[in-house]
Amino acid sequence: MSLLAHFPHRSRRWLRWLAGLMMTVLVTGGVLFVVGDFGIVQRLLNGVESRAIMGRSTRADRWGLQLLYSILQLGGRVAYPRAAEMLDYYCAGLGDTLRFDAQPLLRHPEVKQALRLHKPGITFRHQASAGPFYIVQHTDWDLYYAFDLLYIRWEPSGVVFHDNYFFQPLARHSYTRFHFGRMRCKLNDGLIRVAYPKAKAFIAYSKVSAPLEIHPIPD
Repeated sequence: MSLLAHFPHRSRRWLRWLAGLMMTVLVTGGVLFVVGDFGIVQRLLNGVESRAIMGRSTRADRWGLQLLYSILQLGGRVAYPRAAEMLDYYCAGLGDTLRFDAQPLLRHPEVKQALRLHKPGITFRHQASAGPFYIVQHTDWDLYYAFDLLYIRWEPSGVVFHDNYFFQPLARHSYTRFHFGRMRCKLNDGLIRVAYPKAKAFIAYSKVSAPLEIHPIPD
């Protein structure tokens, strides 16, 4: 007997609709990841952004954005797993503090260098200047999407990594460039609140014991 037979007719219809939606997300995400979108997504996003800034977002805008973020999360689990974990947590609106395992960061050569130089933080996007923070030589996309700027604080018992994870409001015109396979788009940070009104900022936090060889160089 089919598993669906155990559910009322109305529930079976809802389950089929949900299964169809999930299949659409999986197939669409896979196709876009492999072949790209030829700029179509960016043109659609420009229209969605314009309506959102004017306070005229439509139901179709919200559904389209939810589909896009679902695709980004799906692709992220393959290409950028740490970033996908952060985005999932943000969209779920859990807020407060997400504790993550920073042990793998201690094996990152440029994180090691930032620690040795006693830098207050590290930005994973290569750029001309970032104040007192350490700048990576080449953008690390997974860590950039996850943290962008990761703060570092030394304590007697180890080192603390932390970041305030949030998206800027629409009016700031702050954009994140997404690279997933062959798919490319520039997304206004504030659009995530159109898709997920209950999304909340949170603190990503981890404390680890640092090996002696990467303790800071004395001033």
